[in-house]
Formats: sequence, C-alpha cells, structure tokens
Amino acid sequence: MAFVYKELKAFSPKENLRVDETFKFAGGGIQVEDTLAELEGETHDPNFAPGTGFLNFRTKAHITAGLVPVNSPAGTEYILVANHKGEVILLQLLEEKVNAVWNLTIPGAIYRTPIIIGESAFIVTKQGLVVAISIQFDEQGKPIPGKIIWQRSIGLTVFSKLLTTGRILIVATINGIHAYDCYISGEGETGTFGKKVWEHRLEGLVSSPAIDGSTLFIGSEDKHLHALRYGGEGANTLWSYKTEGAIRSKPCISIKGNFVVVGSLDGFVYCFDRVTGQVIWSFPARSAIHSDVVSYVIGNDEFFLFGNDDGNFFCLNAFGKQQWAFKTNGRIRSEAIVSGDYVYFGSEDNHLYGVQIITGKLHLKYNTDGNLNGKPAIFSNRLYVGSTDSFVHGVYI
Repeated sequence: MAFVYKELKAFSPKENLRVDETFKFAGGGIQVEDTLAELEGETHDPNFAPGTGFLNFRTKAHITAGLVPVNSPAGTEYILVANHKGEVILLQLLEEKVNAVWNLTIPGAIYRTPIIIGESAFIVTKQGLVVAISIQFDEQGKPIPGKIIWQRSIGLTVFSKLLTTGRILIVATINGIHAYDCYISGEGETGTFGKKVWEHRLEGLVSSPAIDGSTLFIGSEDKHLHALRYGGEGANTLWSYKTEGAIRSKPCISIKGNFVVVGSLDGFVYCFDRVTGQVIWSFPARSAIHSDVVSYVIGNDEFFLFGNDDGNFFCLNAFGKQQWAFKTNGRIRSEAIVSGDYVYFGSEDNHLYGVQIITGKLHLKYNTDGNLNGKPAIFSNRLYVGSTDSFVHGVYI
C-alpha cells in the first residue's frame, strides 16, 4: 500500500481561532444573515420595540373576527370589535390605551369580520342573523351611540365573511348566496335598503366570496371553485373547477395578472385564469389550507402569502414558485395583513408573527393566551388583534 504524505500547514492564531459572529434566522426557505455590527446598528427604545405589548382590553367572549378600522371625521382612530357572545364594541384608540365608546349585543355568535359601508356596519352571526348597525359621528366628530337600523334572519348557518359591492350586500350561507340592497341614496332616504335582490343555490358554502368586476368567486365543500356572473337579477355559473379537497378559504384576486388564487384542503394552492377557469399553476403546500391567500405587490412583482395547517407560512411569486417558508408551531388559519415591508399573521400556537416579506426573516413574535384567527388592524406603529383569550391586544410593530 502506498502512503501519501501531506505537508502540515502552519497554525495561525489569527485565522484558525477566528470566531464566526453570524446569527442565522431559522424559519424561511431563504436563510438570512445579520452580523453583530448590523444588529448593534438597529437600536430601539425598549418600551416601543417591535413585539412589545402595550394593551390588553378584555371583552366577554372569544374573538375570532378581524378588527375593523373606522373612519372618523375628526381624525380620531377607532376600531370595531365583535365576539362570540354577539358583543359589538366601538373602541377609541388613545396612544397606549383604549376607550370603549359604546357597545351593544345582538343575539348569536359573531365569528366573522364585520364590514362597513358608509355609516353602517354589517354583521352576520353563525346562526344566520344579518344586522346593520349605525356608525355615526356628530358635528364635533364625537361618536353617536350605535343602534340596530336593520336586521334579517336568514335561518341558515353562516360560516363565511360578508362581502359588499357598495350597493349590494352578499351573504353566503351553507346552501347558497343571498344578495341584499345596502345602498342609501341620501340623508334620511333608505329607499329599498335591506330588500332581498336575488339568491343563488349552491350547497356547502363555507368559503368567503371574492368579487372581480361582475364575477363572483367562491369555494365549496363539494371541492369546487365556482365562478359566477352576477347582476341585478341574479347569478349564473361561468365555470367551476374541482380539486381533491373542500375549499374553505377566500379566493384572492390577482392585482397584476388576470388570475385568481385559492387554497384547498387537499394541500394545494391553485392559480386559475379568471375568465376560462384554466389552471395556470398549482403549488403543493402539503397540508390543508384554511388561511386566506393575500396578494402583495413590490414594483412589477406580485407575491402571494398564506399559511397552512402544518404551521407553515408561505410566500410564492406570480409563477407559483416558493420564495420562502416560515415555520410556526400551530395551525395558521388567520388572514394576514401587510404593512410596509412586513406581513403580520396569527397562529394557533397563540402567537402573533411579523415576517419580512422579501427575506422571510422574523421581525417580531408576540404571545397571547389564545389562538389568533382574525385579521389585525394597524395604525402607524401599533397593531391591534383579537384572540380567543377574549382580549384585544395592542403590540408595537
């Protein structure tokens, strides 16, 4: 046997004992490095650092509905909160505290986010009661106590979020889609406000609807994504596509392209041509998707953001290619919100996360005592989110 001898290299204390001062952030498909110098250069007042909680406001029940910003003529900031006991609260935001301006209770459990049209907030309960509540301010810009101005019991279970065109309120129940007039033509004029305009029968509707022009998209328990053409007289099917699992998330209308993106319980995200229903691409998330897909545009590039039941939060480009994935320890069923260069979302590991959109690097993490299923509301550097621990939490971002 022949031996090969290699010359020993000289030992250099300077080179051989060099310490690697690089921190690697786990969670993203793309690993990002920050040197100590970079970390030291990013200073924060510890009282206002991202992820620092500054507020806990207790309500009477679990909160799974998203929080809704309310416009005020005086420029004061408000949010509308709804919970599982039918409690509806208007909160005034005052730096590091809130003031409950008014609250009222409607019969039933409110699981889904209210929507505001003009001076009315529309709310639907799981039991199928649809209510309109006045959201008004006096001449000095002070809020007038809210009151119920219209209600209708559909008598059918509702798991979906409400949708509006500004003139029509669309309610998706377990057995079909119902449309109501929600337009008030002028002061003191209600006209046909609250009148049923049309309905369209579809079984197993749990997904929330999305609208693009005169086309309505909605998924169902029959595993189809349906595209419906709707108008003043009713709706009819343009096309439908069957996946391998039920569709319970809200379809996302692309901002830059002529397509619609939706997640399925079969573990795939599908991208369809909006007009023909042809599949453009599909992405294997490898776990059921309940989370709504959110679109974000940077320059000429569009990205799609969503979570799955394995606790992974994904960022895909417009071609369906994964940019990064961020891992949490619970199912992600919340709708994310984008603010600046960051995306914020809740996980059923009881944490709120903020992630840098370009890199997938963790920006902040905030713990509560419950799941975070609803969409947060953001004002400047403050984020507010409801939790199943019954609290509204305020977090610096």
